[in-house]
Amino acid sequence: MSSSVAKNHEQGSPSLSSRTLEVNVCEQCGGNGYMKSTPNCYHTCLNCLGRGLTPQTSK
Repeated sequence: MSSSVAKNHEQGSPSLSSRTLEVNVCEQCGGNGYMKSTPNCYHTCLNCLGRGLTPQTSK
């Protein structure tokens, strides 16, 4: 472990596991990240920007 990483870890910085983001599968593309517009043409889903996941919204 490098010294800068060790110093940050010793100072109590949050670990990656504690910084998880609540996400949902995109409802528009079903998690694929793309949508089929014609039989041979696919387009990137604009709702999730091709990732297939959207941030969880609070209700």
